[in-house]
Amino acid sequence: MSELLSSSGSELLEICDRASAAVSSSIRDMVGMAAGGQMVNMGADGTPTKRIDHAAENAVLEVLRSSGKGFWVLSEEKGEMIVGRNPDHFLHLDPLDGTFNAIAGIPFYALSIYIRGDDCRLGYIYDLARGASFYAEAGRGAYAGSGERISVSKNDDLMSFSISAYTIRPHTGRVTRIGDRVRRIRTLGSASLEMALVASGKLDSFVDLRGMMRVVDVAAGCLIIEEAGGQVSDSKGCQLQLERGMWQKRCVVGSNGRRHQDLLRLIEGD
Repeated sequence: MSELLSSSGSELLEICDRASAAVSSSIRDMVGMAAGGQMVNMGADGTPTKRIDHAAENAVLEVLRSSGKGFWVLSEEKGEMIVGRNPDHFLHLDPLDGTFNAIAGIPFYALSIYIRGDDCRLGYIYDLARGASFYAEAGRGAYAGSGERISVSKNDDLMSFSISAYTIRPHTGRVTRIGDRVRRIRTLGSASLEMALVASGKLDSFVDLRGMMRVVDVAAGCLIIEEAGGQVSDSKGCQLQLERGMWQKRCVVGSNGRRHQDLLRLIEGD
């Protein structure tokens, strides 16, 4: 895979792979167990941190510490922190996206990492239930596993679209307008992994209209979809800013790009 990414990208990918192995090992005995859902504290994002979240985050942080690199980390559970000396990489971390699924034993949950350095931007999503990785370096394409190139679907028939969609009252009508025009809607419970499915052409679009999606949840997925040839925006068509504002909450629309504007018009009721 080294020839697919830059030397910096390959080095960061190796760290991500080690992190995913560490997370898999740390949560294995808690998946499908009520004990994994025990609350240990309130997370930096204002939601409860479960025992399984805590274990996943600690596993990633230990890998980062042992890497010899310095990271300025923004994590869903512990918030902002510096890991290592002289941090020259900025890292968005969601150690366990799909906590409910993991605790319930539903095999759809993931690790999501986005890293930005001076010469490299890398997005990485790891399907913890299946042991499958998705990753992309800016300007170098999107890949799965050990180097299989992935791309978004070529479907341009909105009536045959398969999408994952989230909403919340009082905005349910926005999804209803889409549901009346597409073939099927799914809600799978792990935004990053659903975005990876869009990037690999298995879904045509991902739509989250709750206005609650945090940058840390979607940073890696945004880069992977875009490098796979797709498009990501907020519900008004504006580009998402993947900077340090983890706490900004937005609506997110990711798609294969072929009917993106039509989806936006349906959402906004135009």
